[in-house]
Amino acid sequence: PDEEGAFFIWKQSEIEELVGQPAADWFCYRWGVEEDGNVRQDPHGEFTGKNILYESRSIEDVARRFDAEPDAVRAAIQQAAAALLAAREQRPRPHLDDKILTAWNGLMISAFAKGAQVLGDERYRAAAVRAAEFVLSKMYRDGVLLRRFRDGEAAIPGFLDDYAFFALALLDLYEAAFDLRYLETAVELARSMRALFEDEENGGYYSTVPGEGHLVLRLKDDYDGAEPSGNSAAALLLLRLAQITGDGAFQNAANRTLEAFAPRLNSAPIAVPQMMVALDFATSKPRQVILVGERGSDGLDAMLRAVRSRFAPNTITLLVDGPEAREKLAAWNPPIEGMTMVEGKATAYVCEDFACQLPSTRAEDLLSISNR
Repeated sequence: PDEEGAFFIWKQSEIEELVGQPAADWFCYRWGVEEDGNVRQDPHGEFTGKNILYESRSIEDVARRFDAEPDAVRAAIQQAAAALLAAREQRPRPHLDDKILTAWNGLMISAFAKGAQVLGDERYRAAAVRAAEFVLSKMYRDGVLLRRFRDGEAAIPGFLDDYAFFALALLDLYEAAFDLRYLETAVELARSMRALFEDEENGGYYSTVPGEGHLVLRLKDDYDGAEPSGNSAAALLLLRLAQITGDGAFQNAANRTLEAFAPRLNSAPIAVPQMMVALDFATSKPRQVILVGERGSDGLDAMLRAVRSRFAPNTITLLVDGPEAREKLAAWNPPIEGMTMVEGKATAYVCEDFACQLPSTRAEDLLSISNR
């Protein structure tokens, strides 16, 4: 079959034929299968009578509905799933797009890095690190970011979205792993991005590098649709780096980008939601939270949990956990040189526009500060 989703969807009658009763009824009840199909919005009628399996009810719900033992239900549903999997293996498989794209990996790395911070799940951090290290080792050469990797070969100079998405991903990953390499590489990528794509006269960024002979025009995209636009990501990247490094060039470039797309922001903000995120960052008072302490200590971990327990998108978190971090971060933000632990305890310095409040050694104080 070659219709949409054919490899993954099922008719109720197919399941009944493969599995038999009562397991078919149990399986269908658990996985939301309906005789007429379970796709609610099907404008082209492609899914009539077809079902996309999803976890509609728990094993316990199924057992109660059919007055059966949960263990028996669980075993029968597992056997049914194995039978359906074996049958699905006989279907023609959809073609596999096996390209590895830098921009899309950047989006994924950001998601895993943020998930690791919020949920405290080491698996997500590890997945983000693996993907980032792959891109850095296979697709970043001599300061040039490449767009795709396939069959052992990296090729095609990166577009704006490759640079912007991946640099943002490295910032998110830094705040999950506190590896200074990610921060330093994000700065390098942002500077390369400006050199390659910036419209210095009118503001904003072209999607492609100059000199692409097959292109009649260099375009500047702003639509945040299925994925954010490169310009929206670039604006947020530059704003965040300005708060980390104190580099006015990043701030000015971000401001010019927002000004370039001001008509769009005013006339159709619904079309540029990610740029609205950047605008919110630019017009708020972003906070820098500088944590000084021993990595892995109870005090520092408690402070990280406090910072991460609230939705505070316009907050930058930096970690000073030794001489190397102090030296590198202070090179960008000189006040960090004087930020030390108080009474040998993990200490937080909370700043707005690089003006810092008194240090705190209490995680609960940091929680109240980050929640304002």
